[in-house]
Amino acid sequence: MDTVHTNIRRQEDAVKMEKEKRFDKANIEVVAFDLDGTLIDTSEAMLEVYRQVFEKAIENGDAKKQPSKEEVYSTFGMIGEEAWKKVAPDMPEAKHREYKKLHDDLLNDKMRERSFTLPGVPELLRKLAETYELATASNCGENYLSNVLRQDGLADSIAYKLCAGSVGAERKSEVLNELKKQSGGTRIVMVGDRKSDIDAAKEAGLPVIGVESEFAEPGELDEADAVIANIADLPDLLLG
Repeated sequence: MDTVHTNIRRQEDAVKMEKEKRFDKANIEVVAFDLDGTLIDTSEAMLEVYRQVFEKAIENGDAKKQPSKEEVYSTFGMIGEEAWKKVAPDMPEAKHREYKKLHDDLLNDKMRERSFTLPGVPELLRKLAETYELATASNCGENYLSNVLRQDGLADSIAYKLCAGSVGAERKSEVLNELKKQSGGTRIVMVGDRKSDIDAAKEAGLPVIGVESEFAEPGELDEADAVIANIADLPDLLLG
């Protein structure tokens, strides 16, 4: 069995290397980033917040059970209401807004307490910002984005601070289309760790770099134009 897994891994690595060789980095002017799983990791905070929210919802008779870790992780990359229906399919929709607000308030409190930036990301962004304009392209709300960017000086490196909340988007591709407008149609590449990032880039007609993370299911990054094992590998791909 180990031999089979080793062979599969070798095949996957060969495909990744071939994609990297073919990836056209010429004329790229803007690099747009997803947040969770790409630049930051709020997974433990998310799990704790959902636990607190559903404790109250179960106590009030508005939910039957706690969402599993896998269910919570599966919502990363989704826009608010879509994510809420995933973790609370049995909750009356009339209650969604109440518990979503509680969730957002608790999460914002946690994000004000400390940084969730992945190791090396502040330095990586500063390095890339010397050559490219950088942007965020997230499905999050404005408060969430503000809390992320105020940590570790990230805001100083980001020229286009965009998210679903700031542009009134219902799909991430709409955030990317807004970025295209604001940046004057310059060549943009999307960087993200989930299929939702790949799909959004394709819908917006942009190339996309997939970043492997613990949150993605096998095959989620198959349609990416290039795949890197870690966000730390991005400068080598773009600047090397």
